[in-house]
Amino acid sequence: MNYYFKTNDLVKIAILSALGGVSSTFIGYLGNVVNRFVGVPFGAGQFLAGLHIFWIILGFGLTKKEGTCTMVGVLKGMAELFTGGKLGVFVIVLSGIQGIIADAVFLIVRKKNVYTFAVSGGIATALNVLVFQVFFAPYSALHFFVLVAAIAFVSGVAFAGVFSYNVLAVLEGREKEYSMKKVSTLAVCGVFLVGAVYYYSFVYETSEKIEVNGNVENPYSFYYEDFVTYETVVTAEMVGQYKYEPETEYTGIPLGVVLEKARSKGTIVRIIAKDGYTVDFKIDALQGVIITKERRLVAKGYEGSYWVRDIVGIMVL
Repeated sequence: MNYYFKTNDLVKIAILSALGGVSSTFIGYLGNVVNRFVGVPFGAGQFLAGLHIFWIILGFGLTKKEGTCTMVGVLKGMAELFTGGKLGVFVIVLSGIQGIIADAVFLIVRKKNVYTFAVSGGIATALNVLVFQVFFAPYSALHFFVLVAAIAFVSGVAFAGVFSYNVLAVLEGREKEYSMKKVSTLAVCGVFLVGAVYYYSFVYETSEKIEVNGNVENPYSFYYEDFVTYETVVTAEMVGQYKYEPETEYTGIPLGVVLEKARSKGTIVRIIAKDGYTVDFKIDALQGVIITKERRLVAKGYEGSYWVRDIVGIMVL
């Protein structure tokens, strides 16, 4: 009996799906680094979003069979979910849709060259922004949504399309031994590999502990559960320059309670995110500021850039 997907195809799909799911946190970290370099809390990191789709497009290149992108997308989403993805089950839907779109492009455009790869990667990556807008409406400004989608499209063309096509050419031995394209492709792969090793060795933490230090009498680290008896509910809306979240009830622990245990002696408290992003508050103006179980700061009365995610440190100045 002949099967559409051979055992060799399924092995390739499984490996690429696992690599894609595990690498998602590293790619997110790179995106945050770009945001920090540009000086914005979000948006600019979409320049690297195509790396999420890279594995999906490469999967098709290795099997040459429509349907591969969808399979890699769904399995990649499952791998990301079970390795602690922050989007929960939704990541399977998101990744699956990206795979379906990529498959659709390859199905429609029968000639499989670098241009087809580029278009498929660009559309699938840009769709990521559209899906988020439909389900979560993160961008209240139309021009900012269009800008972010355009950045994602360019990223998809470059990293999901052209880069995956070049990697495929190297893997299949279609490039001369010392061609510039082969050398540059291997160099980029090497940079990403070194970056990933550094990230998972020195940056990535599975712990959800938050460290409190600085100008305090009692520096310490804590888990959310350590303060669960102090939980309170705050109703707030997040109004950012380009992003908006409607008024919602948030449950968390008051930042003031955390500082009380540390016996703060300063006047300013600095909140530090995992990617190095920081914001400062006056200690006497923390009413309505809480830390949620997801280590997100809800800052009622403050604009969106103060709503820090992935808190790892609280420093008193």
